[in-house]
Amino acid sequence: MIEENNTYKLILKKGIRTYKFKNSKGCPPNFKEAPGKKGVTFAFRNKEAMTQAKGFIMGSEEAIYENKEKLSHWTPNVYSWGGYIDSNRKHVMGFFEENLQQINTFVIDFDCSKEIVSSDDILVAGLELNTVPTLILETPNGYQAYFVLDQPSYISKANDFKSLRTNKAIARSLKVAFSKEIEGVDFGCNPFGIFRFPSEDNIVYYDPTNLFNFKKLMAWSMKISDDQKQERQLLQKDNFKNADFKQTKTSWFRSLLNVKTIKGGKGLLGRNSAVFTASLACYSSKMEKEDCIDLMDEFNTFLANPLSDREVKKIVRSAYSGRYSGASAQYIQVLEEQWGIAQDRSESLNKGVWYKFAKPREEREKTHYSEYRLDLIQLIEESTKNKQAFIQMTRKELMKELNIPESSLKDLLRMLKEDHYVIIQTKPGRGGYTRLGTTKSVVISLLGKKKEQYAKQKKDLVKSLPKAEQVIKEVEDIQFKKEHWDSNLSLEIINTS
Repeated sequence: MIEENNTYKLILKKGIRTYKFKNSKGCPPNFKEAPGKKGVTFAFRNKEAMTQAKGFIMGSEEAIYENKEKLSHWTPNVYSWGGYIDSNRKHVMGFFEENLQQINTFVIDFDCSKEIVSSDDILVAGLELNTVPTLILETPNGYQAYFVLDQPSYISKANDFKSLRTNKAIARSLKVAFSKEIEGVDFGCNPFGIFRFPSEDNIVYYDPTNLFNFKKLMAWSMKISDDQKQERQLLQKDNFKNADFKQTKTSWFRSLLNVKTIKGGKGLLGRNSAVFTASLACYSSKMEKEDCIDLMDEFNTFLANPLSDREVKKIVRSAYSGRYSGASAQYIQVLEEQWGIAQDRSESLNKGVWYKFAKPREEREKTHYSEYRLDLIQLIEESTKNKQAFIQMTRKELMKELNIPESSLKDLLRMLKEDHYVIIQTKPGRGGYTRLGTTKSVVISLLGKKKEQYAKQKKDLVKSLPKAEQVIKEVEDIQFKKEHWDSNLSLEIINTS
């Protein structure tokens, strides 16, 4: 018999048969299949085979359990049909969007360094967004987070696949929201495509009770989308109110974003150059990088031949690397000539147009407090990697570590008293100290603790860092879910056949 409570059944949502139609080894007598259309999922034994579409089609949960030890990748969302393109039945076909039968889960691929981003970082981001993943898998190049629905979202051809477009919008909102919290979100990855197959070896977090309601997720997605639009509108409004010159206020910038015909070609400044030049204008105008990514993504979407999402994000990152001051007048002139971009000549005569920027930090005598704050956060989070919630240092030690004058340190700590992310507790006088934590360090210190350890850790934390109590309240729910997962994972993965 197949276990009712297991990971694969939870994800597949009865989208495929329970037992094999032929040659079943475990189908009980008089078993009746659950009603509803049954589709297929695709599976692959290794990544090389996957890239060559060398896999096999599975139409039952029984087939998955029989092969689970040999699988590396699969399609967690169910397709209407599948076939083989060769007589040897080695190369599969059918995993394209219009063939989707039902969406069971949204998946975000985090292509990142595990030394910089951990699975706990993804959980912290989920807490901040009120969207904690159901399942997190570790992959060779990062992580994959599954957001499993409580009921499947069925795909139909009605209204030109409106249901598919709605699901894609939700998937994009999830990526946008998490990209603002964590580096490495892969925008080029198909959210309904092929992903790592869950196993005891690669699951690093699993909460089978944390499922998502489609309507609530859609409402959340719409809010994320509305917030993005509002941010862009407010940014544009602020730009035009500000008397300081900004490249994003120029006529050539507005004209460039309205050109839809830009493409690549020999001897032309094409799509990459246009996105890079516009991104440099955003950078020089002090626009946040995430807002620039959203704006460039919108610009790219309406091009006749758009770039991939991954390429757009890569270009924006390069523009924001700090190696460039702003958009080059020479490049703007070439783009103007090649693509008919309008430019007010009085703008190009302004001597401050192109290079009115702050010097790099290493070239300045003074350091901004915002830079000292980032230095302090990095110090805390580097020093608490062993799951400590906070660090304790004297002022002299902090001055040495941050290379900051005493007067500036006093001002910095005073300003951080009301900081929403940095948590501070100080004791003045002889034998005094400064205790410092962050939302991230507190959350990670609690994740994974058993009940007895958790209660003691919580008590000690509130005593040492009173301001951490609110953060602790937010992590309590997820903490006990992790404990449940720790004790049940092996049973759920192993006892499935």
